[in-house]
Amino acid sequence: MTAIETPNGAEFSIGAKTYLCAAALVPGAGISRGYPSPAGPLVDYHHLAIGILADTLDWLQTAGYAQVWVGVPETSRSRKPMLMMRAVYSGGPGLSGRMLEATGWADATVLGVMMALLPFAEAPFVSFLDDVSTEFASAGILTRGGYAAHGNVWNAEWLSYLSQAWLPEAAQSWQRTHARPDWQLLERVILSAKHARLDRDDSWSD
Repeated sequence: MTAIETPNGAEFSIGAKTYLCAAALVPGAGISRGYPSPAGPLVDYHHLAIGILADTLDWLQTAGYAQVWVGVPETSRSRKPMLMMRAVYSGGPGLSGRMLEATGWADATVLGVMMALLPFAEAPFVSFLDDVSTEFASAGILTRGGYAAHGNVWNAEWLSYLSQAWLPEAAQSWQRTHARPDWQLLERVILSAKHARLDRDDSWSD
């Protein structure tokens, strides 16, 4: 298999790869739920943000960076089982590394980890997606525009090459994640985290 080139050999997270390939993976959407994908078409930002967060957790687990299970947190008063994770190794690229750090290097609830990754905002998922794109800005192939990716300017050659080169990996990860036996639980946890980070002054927007 031919190695995939990246700008200056930079490593990118599976979340960033999913972001770049969004137009091929995520349902389209109108203006109210649409987020401009790097390829241009508007995609459903709920689906994309949930998918990126879930893909990242799945990648960490599959690659051996983290363990995921259902258990009772030590600090829980209700003794209610929750989705848990534990970082095993550090060093994941981009968003993957941030998710490991969000565990605090201890047994952590996935809810708490997702809340740590989502900004407190009127539309946490949109702000989160903007944060994911910084991996490309740092690599010099994206000039960030305004909120919700509006005005983003991509290096056309890198965008075309990487969106094709990464699509098989991104599609496989997307399919594997959505086929997890705990997918529905994981999706609910991510939505709960989003609601917890929602600025209620404008809750209708998200």
